[in-house]
Amino acid sequence: MVTLLKITDTGYFHLYDTDMATLVFSCQARGIFAYLLFLLIAQSSGLNILVNAILGKGSHFHLSASISEQLVKRGYNVTYLVSNAFEDKIRDGQYGHMFHLEVFTHPIPVKEVHEMFDNLTRLAFSPPDPMKEFRITGKLLEARKNDCDALLNDEKLMSRLRSSNFSAVLYDMTWLCGAIIAEELGIPLFAVCPFPNPCMVTKSAGSVFNPSFLPVFAAPFSNKMTFYQRLINTIMYVLISIAGRVNFLDIYSNITDRYGKSPSEIFGQSKLWLVNSDFAGEYPCALSPNVISVGGLTTRDPGPLPPDLEDFVQGSGIHGIIVCSFGSFLNMTDDHISAFQRFSRVFGRLPQRVVWQVAGKLSFPLPPNVKILPWLPMNDLLGHPKTKALFYHGGHNTYYEAIYNGVPTIVKPVYGDQKDNAMRSVHLGIGVTISKDFTEYELYNALRTITTNVSYTETASRLSGIFRDRPMRPAQRAAFWIDHVIKYGSDHLGPLENLNVVQYYLLDVIAFVLLVAGATMYGIVKCVTMGCRMLCCRQVVKVKAD
Repeated sequence: MVTLLKITDTGYFHLYDTDMATLVFSCQARGIFAYLLFLLIAQSSGLNILVNAILGKGSHFHLSASISEQLVKRGYNVTYLVSNAFEDKIRDGQYGHMFHLEVFTHPIPVKEVHEMFDNLTRLAFSPPDPMKEFRITGKLLEARKNDCDALLNDEKLMSRLRSSNFSAVLYDMTWLCGAIIAEELGIPLFAVCPFPNPCMVTKSAGSVFNPSFLPVFAAPFSNKMTFYQRLINTIMYVLISIAGRVNFLDIYSNITDRYGKSPSEIFGQSKLWLVNSDFAGEYPCALSPNVISVGGLTTRDPGPLPPDLEDFVQGSGIHGIIVCSFGSFLNMTDDHISAFQRFSRVFGRLPQRVVWQVAGKLSFPLPPNVKILPWLPMNDLLGHPKTKALFYHGGHNTYYEAIYNGVPTIVKPVYGDQKDNAMRSVHLGIGVTISKDFTEYELYNALRTITTNVSYTETASRLSGIFRDRPMRPAQRAAFWIDHVIKYGSDHLGPLENLNVVQYYLLDVIAFVLLVAGATMYGIVKCVTMGCRMLCCRQVVKVKAD
């Protein structure tokens, strides 16, 4: 007999007796279990994914987080590379327990990083100024390049990344650093495209973009354009193509030179392009096989609201509620308090109740039908039967969340692709837009139009049915294709390669056909000419003979 000491489920020590045979069997069983556990750990260590969603905040982070959550369910270990400016929010958020974190340090103070994003807030209610938007975009891109340089020169961080045995990198295509890290680690990379217009943003991957029927990024057009609009759209396409290369890719050339590759070569090595677009809410275009449409990555079925919010929503009666949100970066400051006061006065005139996302406290009294919160459970609110409309900035994630839940929209675009989503909402018949320098009358009229004209709700409900009717959720589809390519590679999905401009546009074929046609026409003309001459000669001879 052998006496063993066991810790029970309650945490207490318990002495019990067993015979030697039982002990040997127990040890063998534990050995087998330990070996299987070791195999499991060894296998999982080869299934690590490094995710780089810019800094780790806002809509870009939530896109990749939705995919990463599904990868975790498929057995992958996910490590997020985030900045020291936003790491605390991730650790304390819903994904803090799910993902490992690797933190890089900005080369500038964290306060300056936050101030940089506050510039986006100032754009929200300032008069339209394309040059100002261009300058702010340039500063943000330059800051991200500097972040990348500092990250790659952090030897301790890069040493940890090299030793982590990552299988692939999932990166946001708006920051090339993720692709450069994959090049440094020598592993495959997958790109997440957070924008609309999937054929334009993935043209380098083989998708077909034609400016005659597809509006370019941030163009105020639908896919049905007049001659003048097509002319402007084509000019914008050329300018954006040039400016995009210079401002987005070429600024990284001093970094990518160390790998003997250009930024565009590294950018083009992505095995998959996961585009946050769905043709339920996007203009039709031809995508390459390695471009996977996963629009609506953050959509999900609604859950219960917090009790106090549920009581406020239920108290709206037959009129229901309007949800108002301008994204995670928009904070109220003294610079645009007058715009917030205009919002408040218009909301007070509505029969509906308004749930309004505002970071911080307002310095003026609110109407009794308005409730402000620093954060909104957006999917849960949009999926509530009392929700009648959404007033928002045109963010791409929220655009699909509104479509998913069948909620019509009022859009006040602020920046970048928000203008695209505003135009698509109008074109599809699910929303209206207001200008940046709106009047109270304009806002009130837009809100009343959306909540009283039943056609917007009916169209939104129809699009919701189209969007939902599929075998997989978008995030599940993205995770499936990542898993598929890790297992089998992406050669069977790749577009045609090694085609130059002459071959791609069939210029050599067209030239050959024209040459053959010209030679044929020349031969016909010569034959007819010779025939005519011979006929004329015979007539002359005959006349002389007579």
